[in-house]
Amino acid sequence: MNILKLRILMLIDKFHKATDVAEALQVKQPTVSFHMKSLEKEMGVSLFSLQQGRIMLTEAGKKLLPYAKQIISLEQEARHAVDELTEESQAQLHLSAESISGTYLLPTLMAKFAQRYPDCRIQLEIQSPDTIKQLLKQGEIDFAFLDDRDSLPEYTVAEPVASDQVGVIRSASALASAFKSEEVNGPDMLDKHTWVKYSGSSVVDQYSSLVKPHLEINSWEAVKQVVSGGEALAFFPASGVDNNENAVPSVKWLPYPEADNKRSHYQINIVYQQDTHMNLMQQAFLDFIRREGLEMNSYRT
Repeated sequence: MNILKLRILMLIDKFHKATDVAEALQVKQPTVSFHMKSLEKEMGVSLFSLQQGRIMLTEAGKKLLPYAKQIISLEQEARHAVDELTEESQAQLHLSAESISGTYLLPTLMAKFAQRYPDCRIQLEIQSPDTIKQLLKQGEIDFAFLDDRDSLPEYTVAEPVASDQVGVIRSASALASAFKSEEVNGPDMLDKHTWVKYSGSSVVDQYSSLVKPHLEINSWEAVKQVVSGGEALAFFPASGVDNNENAVPSVKWLPYPEADNKRSHYQINIVYQQDTHMNLMQQAFLDFIRREGLEMNSYRT
């Protein structure tokens, strides 16, 4: 007994004509007749009867019908399960993030996810917030990582992943030990020091605009390198400073008082299109980010 024979049984019950069954299956009518006779021979009983030009199921055929439907349903479920497995093994994820989360949050999360799903190919692009929103609107990325300071495109969902805080970094070397915390902890110190600024678009912009930078660099790590090697200061996200107690710090992060209309604390969100059917890998990634977000401590509180 094969699936085709059982499909023919179901379609005969629906159409009552071999020609209509053949058309539905896209086979020739003699093929349908052959499998009908083959199924009867296999079952050892008459399953079909011709009544006034219509093919009807006999009592035995009617008894077999629900089992045929169940077998075909199971076959479809099996194919769907295998298709999902194939989809998972060949899946790709296209992510886009602004500079802070793309540099300091996502690499660790992506490494953990890749360990669980080694067959998934992940592509991450670090872009400006405006570019990310456009890509998200056009459906060219699966997920975006943005902070909560700007409005999001319509038909998108934002879920919090981690919280972060803007502060000031100074060198942790002995050369800079003469700096007192209060010297980098108030508006009166803005003109007292040399400043380095990240030149790209980020949540830090609202603070960097308070000073006239002596040097602008489009790399967070390069900004940190400049600060670590001298007496310059920079407004910097707490997430970009290693909090490992066993590590030798190159810079020290200090909080900065919130100025008018400027929030030092902010949220990093995962953003995706609303009402979009997700494949198996996309759903797995979203669930993973939700779990990691719940387990992840805020960088500063």
